[in-house]
Amino acid sequence: MSKTIKIKKLALLFSVFVLAGCSFGNGNTPEAETNLPSSILKSTDGGKTWETKSQSESKINFSGMDVISLAVNANDSNNVYVGTQKDGIIKTDDGGETWSALNFQSEKVYGLGLDPVDGRIIYASGVWQKRGKIFKSLDAGKNWKEIYTFASDGPLIISLTIDKKNPKNIFATTSDGTIIESEDSGESWKNIYKSSTPILGVTVSEQNNQWLYFNPMDRGLYRSFDGGKEFKDLSQKLSEAKIKNDSVSFITTDPQNGKTVYAGGKAGIIKSQDGGDIWTSLDILNNSNDAPAKALIINPKNSQEIIYGATQAVYRSIDGGETWSTSQIDAGKNINVLKYDSQNPSTLYLGLSK
Repeated sequence: MSKTIKIKKLALLFSVFVLAGCSFGNGNTPEAETNLPSSILKSTDGGKTWETKSQSESKINFSGMDVISLAVNANDSNNVYVGTQKDGIIKTDDGGETWSALNFQSEKVYGLGLDPVDGRIIYASGVWQKRGKIFKSLDAGKNWKEIYTFASDGPLIISLTIDKKNPKNIFATTSDGTIIESEDSGESWKNIYKSSTPILGVTVSEQNNQWLYFNPMDRGLYRSFDGGKEFKDLSQKLSEAKIKNDSVSFITTDPQNGKTVYAGGKAGIIKSQDGGDIWTSLDILNNSNDAPAKALIINPKNSQEIIYGATQAVYRSIDGGETWSTSQIDAGKNINVLKYDSQNPSTLYLGLSK
């Protein structure tokens, strides 16, 4: 079900991230489940093909699960954690053959991250007693400690990012437009930016952790070259490339070149090779008005290999976006998150949601 096509430029309409209402207390208890959940797909050939398997009976509703975050252990590619909309966190220790539910307090898990040095250390955001919070586990999810809470009901932590060069540095973004940072593994926090709209995520360059990028909802892109002390609004740079500020909904950096940045949204997938000063549009394959892109990842060992998901199809390029191959996802849900195994980029995981 794959073909490679040379394409003309198409516009890309991106589905803006919609925050769900708060809920708390899922009551899940750890229970093993055989085979790969139908909302989680796995590829072992670099994204050419994807597999999922049927489920037996379980108290966990795998077929109805909506995946909203996903993290792969940097030191053990068989160890994967998945954050869901209604089912808390599930994990596998054998590459997806069996899964179990963690004893996590919140149903919704928008933010999820593993320490790149010690994969037993997990950070996860959730809602407990109607308040957005961040939790930390030191023992692979058996026990959790609250390390951040909002002062009032309502706002959510919608992303967590761990600095791979210095795992003590953690960035979180909120639905009320704030970026918070911890420099001591979550023991203390400080505000480093405030926006009038939700901030969808922070990207930290793997080459130079002083280079940060983030995107407020409908407000373009921002960058910092000094670790977040000062941020530059890239709206004018986008305007020069005839890209509207409200066209950007996600941003990703090349793992091998921190100044090579990809962003996606209503105008399509765009690329900068100088940290955001000059932007060009990639020629993409799908009709973006009908099938907006949701996630884009770059092979950590090969910058020419790019994969993005749009609705129920995966698009893969091995020549930097000149040509694309396609794979259809027959799951009745849309692609929401994509992750490479950093040790073995032939292995990828894909999460689906309604």
